[in-house]
Amino acid sequence: MVPVGSGSEVNGEEVLKDICKKLFGEKCEDVVKWCVKRVSEDIRNAIPRGKVANVFIVVEPLSRLLIRHEADVLDVTTVPTYVGVNVPAILNTKLHAVVRRQMLAMLHEWYERGGGKKLEKDSITKGYADRTYTCVVRPYIRREKGEKVEEAVAGYCKKCPACMIFGYAGMDEEYNVKSRIEGDLYVAPVPENYACVTVTFNAVDDVTKTTYIGVGGERTGALYQLRLVEVGVPFVGKVVLKDVTLAELLLTMVAMARTSRIGGRTTHFGEIKIHIPAVLLSSYEIDSGYEIANAILQETGGSRVSPEDVLNKVVQYVNKYSSRGTLIVDRDLAEKLRNLPQDGIDTLILSAWRDAALFKRSLDRFVHKSGEGK
Repeated sequence: MVPVGSGSEVNGEEVLKDICKKLFGEKCEDVVKWCVKRVSEDIRNAIPRGKVANVFIVVEPLSRLLIRHEADVLDVTTVPTYVGVNVPAILNTKLHAVVRRQMLAMLHEWYERGGGKKLEKDSITKGYADRTYTCVVRPYIRREKGEKVEEAVAGYCKKCPACMIFGYAGMDEEYNVKSRIEGDLYVAPVPENYACVTVTFNAVDDVTKTTYIGVGGERTGALYQLRLVEVGVPFVGKVVLKDVTLAELLLTMVAMARTSRIGGRTTHFGEIKIHIPAVLLSSYEIDSGYEIANAILQETGGSRVSPEDVLNKVVQYVNKYSSRGTLIVDRDLAEKLRNLPQDGIDTLILSAWRDAALFKRSLDRFVHKSGEGK
């Protein structure tokens, strides 16, 4: 085993506990006790610990949303419900992507502001992080099977907190890392006919700045329509975080709370506010956004509901799980996360980098030891 250092690491732990107290109050000690501890490079860090944080969220649209998932489908994605109506839904792939990008933005901002130098000096991360941090979510160049194409940006760095929390897959890697963040449907407990609106737009030519082309003034057929989710239609869902340290738990929740846009054409649409009314720290995954949305629909009879109504109903709904783990209920939790001071966020990020380094090195040891004798 390789023990961690002391000094700044100890100070960092105290800052994390202070943040924890601000966020979770009297439940702080239970949260700290529940979280995974990584104190050294150890192959046991690669083994699942059975720690499951159920994070219940409500997505409140602050502008109209363009939510669709299939290339040939121009309508809003909807799902059927037990009460016999279709309702809008957001697949986890979209939320997963925007939260990861938000975390990467936080990591890059911290790195450029001097965080990279702190990583070089830290007793755990020294020699681990690259001198230039370029981790990014981006599409890869199309290639034939087995073909290697040199690309200017390498994509995932496969080392940083975002990569070690959200996972990665690499063609040249000995192993892939599965995401420890899993989600389900984020469902609007509002029937489609109340929740969606069809809007007609006019596409203007980029060159002539008109809807005509050529000298003859031929029309382009520039009118088109989009089916959008209306402002204020709430979505309810749940995100699961597995086997996370305190720093990873807090960093992920801060990234969720700071996520401000989702869906297509976010230049014009997609502004949101994420609420986190409840967190249940347990040993297994409990409930889903679909079940909660159906319960709300059955209670309201399919009428319109506001984000305020949904927040109240989610709080009432999750209270029945108080005996299944550590339950934190706080409708203002997301706002508290958004209001954390920058120095606290800085310490949080450095601690998450330490956890990432220990996890990555532990995985390396686990894979190499598992492969001995083969």
